Amino acid sequence: MDGFRASKALFTASKMGVFDLLQKSPGLDAEQVAAEIKASVKGTQCLLEALVSLGLLTPSDQCEFAVLYKNSTLAAQFLGSDSPFSLHSYILHTDNVVWPLFSHLENAVRDGTNQHEQAFGKKAQDLFQALKLRFMNAMHSIAKVTGKAVATAFDLSTYKTACDLGGCTGAIAHELTKANPQMSVTVFDLPAVIEMRDRFQPQHLDKDHRVSFMAGDFFKDDLPKADLYVLARILHDWADDKVEILLSKIAEVCKPGCGVLLSEIFLNEDRTGPSRGLLQALSMSPGRQRSAQEYSALLERHGFTTKHIKYTDNLLDAMLFLKV
Repeated sequence: MDGFRASKALFTASKMGVFDLLQKSPGLDAEQVAAEIKASVKGTQCLLEALVSLGLLTPSDQCEFAVLYKNSTLAAQFLGSDSPFSLHSYILHTDNVVWPLFSHLENAVRDGTNQHEQAFGKKAQDLFQALKLRFMNAMHSIAKVTGKAVATAFDLSTYKTACDLGGCTGAIAHELTKANPQMSVTVFDLPAVIEMRDRFQPQHLDKDHRVSFMAGDFFKDDLPKADLYVLARILHDWADDKVEILLSKIAEVCKPGCGVLLSEIFLNEDRTGPSRGLLQALSMSPGRQRSAQEYSALLERHGFTTKHIKYTDNLLDAMLFLKV
């Protein structure tokens, strides 16, 4: 019953810059934090104490008159906007987009459809256009956290070329090239996404010519040729007919021995968990969450065989398929 309170405390602290402040200036008391984030002392004190209870802040040694606060190890790793594995942008996206959608959950369950128009007065695609940069920041945030686990889940040393379909900012593509010196990766995504890619390229990777970007629609346009196709957080989002179109197109361009690296949240075979995947399904996108066995059956219908399954203990799991 209290889960939503914990979520909103995290969202509010992220939006008000609490974790960034304590990353820069650890050891502040509630009054000092309140002054910096322009909030009441009472409200700030309540928020800080709640964050301590959630394991996101640590109370330092008490000075004579007040408790001093600093980020916990977990917060320092994931919640600062400049942290290497920052989830800050995804947290803001969840607060600004997913939270309002879940406020209409009863309607979503009754209708079996997403509630973008009720929550925002816009259809999902129109909302993406309006909030494109914010959405890309959120996807980049998740990809930075999951990218290495996906890229290193399997031995990919036999693949020289890869195509990351819907690869957005290229975060996973860069992890693939870091883990596989022999590999070059093409990120294939919509023109509106590709035109903004430079905002997300780390300076030290500017000369990584093994990652390239190509604009296109993977439902309508020819796919780039590759030895390995990457589908990370793609299939769960689309209706079955769209999934069949995309997999048919991949199967058409794949020669025997070509691979598909699939990354999603894999449900238990009896669909009793993990809760994160099942709760995500309540957003009522046109697609659906599947188990690893269901993904195997789906790909096998298009001429692929399952080679490996990896439960990563990260936010996304991974499977490797081979074209037979």
